[in-house]
Amino acid sequence: MGLLFVGGVLFVNGFWLLGRGSDEDVAVFNFLTGLITFIIVLWWGFGEGSEGTPFNAAGTMLFSFTYLWLAANAYRGVGDQRSFGWYCAFVAVTAVPTGYLVLLDGDIGLTALWWIWAALWAAFFVLLGLQRDEYTVPIAWFTTVVGIVTAVAGYLMAAGFWPWA
Repeated sequence: MGLLFVGGVLFVNGFWLLGRGSDEDVAVFNFLTGLITFIIVLWWGFGEGSEGTPFNAAGTMLFSFTYLWLAANAYRGVGDQRSFGWYCAFVAVTAVPTGYLVLLDGDIGLTALWWIWAALWAAFFVLLGLQRDEYTVPIAWFTTVVGIVTAVAGYLMAAGFWPWA
């Protein structure tokens, strides 16, 4: 379920970057997605009977913090998001070996997702951390496409049709 919402929020965030949405509206969806993924983190980290692991919880927390921080920035209309951009660099660096570790478990699809997300977070580092606004449009479209791919994967996982599960 979490990845379905992550896909949806990435799709919306891509269009927001293209100027097709208000800061306040995108803040709501980012906050909701950050909250949903944080609840998943708590379940995986502390829930009895949960099949999640601390590794799953830590990876998902990267998403939670991303969307909660973005929600706060969008709601407040923060223009200078360099600090958030540097956080994205940290997440991109973390996502690369995470993908490799997932590959060792045999989930090729989730591995590909982790590496795609690493590229996306790296793109946000370039856009926000390095303030390279000339890349806004291609990064916005990349975000939108990654959102679609993530939503489809999340839907397949939630429905029990993920081929690598």
